[in-house]
Amino acid sequence: MTASSIRALPDEKEKPPPGTILNAELSHDHGRRLAGAFVLNLNTWGLLNTFGVFQTFYQLNHLRHETPSNIAWIGSTQAFLLFLVSLIAGPAFDRGHVRPLIWIGSFLLILGMFLVSITSQYWQIFITQSILMGFGFGCVYLPAPVIVSQYFHAKAALAMGAASTGSAVGGIIYPIIFTQLQPQIGFGWATRIIGFILLATSLIPVLLMKSKMPPGPARSIIDREVFTDAPYLLFSTGLFFGFTGFNVVLNYIQLFAVEYSITNSIANNVLVIINASSLVGRLVGGFYADRIGSIHVQGLVAFIAAILTYSLLAIHTAAGLLVYSILFGFTSGTFTGLPATGLASLSDDKSKFGTRLGMTLAFIGVSVLVGNPIAGAILGRNGNWTGLIAFCASFLVVSGGTIFASRIMKVGWRLDRKI
Repeated sequence: MTASSIRALPDEKEKPPPGTILNAELSHDHGRRLAGAFVLNLNTWGLLNTFGVFQTFYQLNHLRHETPSNIAWIGSTQAFLLFLVSLIAGPAFDRGHVRPLIWIGSFLLILGMFLVSITSQYWQIFITQSILMGFGFGCVYLPAPVIVSQYFHAKAALAMGAASTGSAVGGIIYPIIFTQLQPQIGFGWATRIIGFILLATSLIPVLLMKSKMPPGPARSIIDREVFTDAPYLLFSTGLFFGFTGFNVVLNYIQLFAVEYSITNSIANNVLVIINASSLVGRLVGGFYADRIGSIHVQGLVAFIAAILTYSLLAIHTAAGLLVYSILFGFTSGTFTGLPATGLASLSDDKSKFGTRLGMTLAFIGVSVLVGNPIAGAILGRNGNWTGLIAFCASFLVVSGGTIFASRIMKVGWRLDRKI
């Protein structure tokens, strides 16, 4: 992914009238790209945000003889491949292979989900849900933020937030489908129904997504200058710790509710509540990021999420968990919806932004690969929830600190500088 795919294109026809929310008229082209990006987020991060219900099901049923750490490798490998394959998919996108990426990725996603429905052993689930679906995620995820950034410029954060609401919607509907249908029709048919939904919705981005840039030449996926760019390194480190903290909570919060005997109505829907709240966070966060700066907003919500997560140590009631889920979901949606715009604000040389974004995504991939298994090892069979909660909250504190440090290294201590 290079500058040819991500940079803003000056086009006088795209200047909005006063009061327009997005920095482009919502023409048919803009609307189609936004709709396609919404569906890509629905079927990538929407499904990834659903793994918590699979983690709980596997630990209590299919894989009850496995440790929490072993089960967590399924979800963490799946997420890791999304980021890792995105690094490789970037050059393919730049060469104009948008639809092949979406076709191949959608096929792997659908195939993986249908094969999951007939699995019962750990190695079978790992190959289908981690490897096949992980590669599929990596192919189809990248076109969404890149194409949106090409069509929406000054209000890119809000546009990104609007497209990323697909992640929240997927995180709402897929857990509901699984938790409601699995007890009635079994694991196999519950996952097959999700597969049929993937099959139907995957046609939308195939038909709607199109890059605004002409195919460009192949470029290196590594920019060696980043290793001397302190603001970039600090910000990427902040994302590393932040994604670890947020993802671990998302994967273990339902199990936390079950083990503390929270009422079934809350325990079964805690991920739905978090993802519904994250939808609001993505929009509100994007709105304010365009006004005060993405890095300011991300650093702030990381600290807020840390405080909220420390409070889990004292939460053992349905009411407390409900309030936590709403507030944490808001911060999660804001944080995970803004990395690309934050990196853009730190990149002076826009010709290298695509490469830098790909490198950061790969780095974040390592965090989601190792974070959940480490958390599972901390939790253990005896349920060390205090250690697990402290692990997540501490990572979020470090995240907020390093993100703000990157801002200080870039523009100093002046609070009036938007970045």
